[in-house]
Amino acid sequence: MAKLAIIYGTGFGNTGIMAKAIEEGAKSAGADVVIKKVDQASPADAENADAVAIGLATYKGAGMPTVIKFVENLAKISLKGKVGTAFGSYGWSGEGPIVITKMLKGYGMKVLEPPLRIKRIPEEEGIEECKRLGKQIAEMIQ
Repeated sequence: MAKLAIIYGTGFGNTGIMAKAIEEGAKSAGADVVIKKVDQASPADAENADAVAIGLATYKGAGMPTVIKFVENLAKISLKGKVGTAFGSYGWSGEGPIVITKMLKGYGMKVLEPPLRIKRIPEEEGIEECKRLGKQIAEMIQ
């Protein structure tokens, strides 16, 4: 079964809401999903998956430092040809997912662009968008 790893950091819980909706969408399309907060994840989670979705809030015009560091550590494994995407909630500027998108592209991944960014708390429309992203990823790796 095709596997999606969703690894995320969340400041106020909004990116976590997005991660769970992406998980729901991917599972509804038949993917096996591993979902972990960044402090519980390891590069092996990405290495053992067919696709990786990295979620983070924007912090000081970039991304959450813990998530950036995690993604930097992914350079030590082979992700070439795997599907990758970034997503996140933001309050002002929303650069976090853009930073991660560039990093994943640098690792040779097939990256879905643009990254999914939702301002503040995901409402019903945003949650549906997350579910569609999960389903799209699942369909790509089946």
